[in-house]
Amino acid sequence: MDGDELLLIPGPVSIDDEILEVLGRPVMAHYGDAWTELYHRTVANLQTVFRTGSEVHLIFGPGQAATEMAIASVLAPGDQVIVPSNGLFGDRLQIVSRAHGLEVVPITPRPREAVSVESVREALDAHPRARAVAIVHHETSMGVMNPVREIAALARERGALTIVDAISSAGGTDLDVDAWGIDLCVTVGNKCLGGPIGVAPIAIGPRAVAANEDGRAKSAGWYLNFATWREHAEMWKTWHPHPTTMPTNVVRALDASVRAILEFGLDEHIRRQRVARDTVREGLREMGFEMMVPDEVASPVTTAVLGRPDMSVPDYMRWLLEEKGMRIGGGLGPWSGKAFRVGHMGRAKEPEVVDRYLALTQEYLNANNG
Repeated sequence: MDGDELLLIPGPVSIDDEILEVLGRPVMAHYGDAWTELYHRTVANLQTVFRTGSEVHLIFGPGQAATEMAIASVLAPGDQVIVPSNGLFGDRLQIVSRAHGLEVVPITPRPREAVSVESVREALDAHPRARAVAIVHHETSMGVMNPVREIAALARERGALTIVDAISSAGGTDLDVDAWGIDLCVTVGNKCLGGPIGVAPIAIGPRAVAANEDGRAKSAGWYLNFATWREHAEMWKTWHPHPTTMPTNVVRALDASVRAILEFGLDEHIRRQRVARDTVREGLREMGFEMMVPDEVASPVTTAVLGRPDMSVPDYMRWLLEEKGMRIGGGLGPWSGKAFRVGHMGRAKEPEVVDRYLALTQEYLNANNG
């Protein structure tokens, strides 16, 4: 393979040619009138995606950079944080929290289930000192959605902050930062927003700002402390509204991608991903596959599937990639080699791509299982 593969993984995504063209333009300076206008426009459009009137910053780095910023900017070593996990990325929230000296209160649902609101309530009852609940909205390792809206409301009732990893959900499913009372919300440009890798937007609410400014020692350092970004967004807002050099062409391409989504209609963009999800789940079930999670908690943008007993999942994935130029995701952790994951983001949501994927899967089964 020379790298020209169609991505049907849970991100990054294969992006449209128009976005690739923007990414390939001559490099733009990271300051000046034209850049500042573009940066502010991108921020405003991402506020629309997040559905927030609070500030948004475009962190240069992977989603994990903004997640670490969220945790370390508002919580001090020794603080308790409740972190439910039903997969790899929930586990990573726990790891990052511990790396910053936090006392993690873990919640582990039964395998292949969403986090329950009741389990978070029980954790808050048992740990009234908890200063935050940190949770993954869409756990891509399982293709499952967690009830962030209800959990955020519960945390707010108890005076705890809510930190949400919406890395693979913003722009792909219902998300309303302000209406749901989310204090910190992180995403990336290279998943449901159909942009390139390199920028991790973070939405910061007023309760998070207050926690950052409360005088308690934090462990965020300088670059990953959102106070730094807030300071420079104000101090240099007319010409350089961020503290460091930015990947200007990546932001330009993200701007183009987000503008295209909003012009098309965010709700319709989300609906198209759901349609792709439904088509894939129905088609694979007809071929005898079992979905990893029930439909009522299934992600609109990633489908996790158990391999059939009569097939080799690694061989199926290899065949799709090497023979057909199509890459799907493998199972993670205990599901490695036993399950696979199909993304419905970016070009993977296009009906012709979905139809081709299902036809190729049937072709593989016919050739390898009689």
